Amino acid sequence: MTSSSRSILAVLLLGLALGLCQGCISGPPHSAKERGERAFLQGNWRSAKKYFAEALRLEATDGRAWLGQARAQLLGRDAEGTLRSLSSLAKVDPDRFHGEARKTYLSGLEGAVRQRLGRRQSEAALQAVRALAELDPDRNGLSRLLGLSLMAEGDRLRLIGDRDRALLLFREANQAIPHSLDAWVAAAEILIERGDGKRAMQLLKAARKSHPTAGAIRMLTLQVLQMRSVWLGIDLGQASPKCASRWNVRAGRALSAA
Repeated sequence: MTSSSRSILAVLLLGLALGLCQGCISGPPHSAKERGERAFLQGNWRSAKKYFAEALRLEATDGRAWLGQARAQLLGRDAEGTLRSLSSLAKVDPDRFHGEARKTYLSGLEGAVRQRLGRRQSEAALQAVRALAELDPDRNGLSRLLGLSLMAEGDRLRLIGDRDRALLLFREANQAIPHSLDAWVAAAEILIERGDGKRAMQLLKAARKSHPTAGAIRMLTLQVLQMRSVWLGIDLGQASPKCASRWNVRAGRALSAA
């Protein structure tokens, strides 16, 4: 082999070596999932969603791709799609769902709930919260959304005359969001409407722990006391001064406590 041939061969080998090194450095072409993550970081949620969907067609159990798709959907204000992706994530990768997906999960759920409530779909909103609450038994961060949905659905049921179911939801709201005066008032009003003064008074007593100075609680307490006077056949306008005075003292004590 001549020196010229050896020189040409050396150049070719050097070129091949450089090509191999470059291939090692740049690595194989990016996967659909990686392209989706890059697009998401660039704020291009449409491309990100497309790439993550492609990745999931190839591997439907890829938790990282499900989370990426959920985040892209949330960025695109598709709260319903976000919830569907998160539900799938919870099934294939529960650890990622309970950990890395927490912020996306709460933001997506809140968006979906508010959208449904805005469309007067309180039943669907409550179903969404309950469905994800089952996947997250600790309900971290869910109490406010659960209470909001319970109140909206309770109001709807009460409006159509289903007071029994409405009362159950308001009572559940009392547990989920005890700081909400509206939940206590709504439950007490239904009990008073049903003539159940005893349970109404018990409820109002519990409500005073969270709302000791609320005027609505005092007014409802007075209504219950007036109901009791009717049950006992007491007409305070016709009663003897002693009887009326005794009843007024009891009412005053109850209202003072309220």
